[in-house]
Amino acid sequence: MTTFEDLDLTEAFGDDFTSQDEPVRRHAGWITAVALGLAGLLVVVGLAWLFGHHEPASPEGAAVEAAAAAPALDQVQTMSDQVPAEALDGTGVRATSTRFLGSTELGDVYTGVGTNGRLCLLAVPVGDLTSAVCATPRQGAVLVLRPEADGAAVAFVTPGGTAPRAADGWTEASDGLWVQPAGS
Repeated sequence: MTTFEDLDLTEAFGDDFTSQDEPVRRHAGWITAVALGLAGLLVVVGLAWLFGHHEPASPEGAAVEAAAAAPALDQVQTMSDQVPAEALDGTGVRATSTRFLGSTELGDVYTGVGTNGRLCLLAVPVGDLTSAVCATPRQGAVLVLRPEADGAAVAFVTPGGTAPRAADGWTEASDGLWVQPAGS
């Protein structure tokens, strides 16, 4: 009986290991040129769309300086406008920019400018941590601060902004400052 080791490779596999002819080229060079042309066209169209695409204007209007969105910031800071330095820790609000808006259930409420130029609304309660919300200053913007989910809330409406609805429990405490009691 003959074992596999007794056979040479030619007999085992039926191949004499001679070089094969080059495989037939299945496509012409023009297909490559067309593919590269289409890829280039896609790049040009994509760049044209990218540079030509403009986002629609925000419904609140274009970004402005904080003082334009909150006219109180144009006034000189008085003693009543100053917030204790420890109350501003961690808020990112500049101490020289705060302006008093009114007293509410959440404490004294101020507007100010963050170190990044954003318009901020702060509630400084007695014996508790300050709550703050900041946004890009825009004409018609509304900043709402609600430190607790079912708690009281304050809203600062910049000129041209839509005031909160009285039907939702909001009342105007002072010019541009709206309050909503807890549970509303």
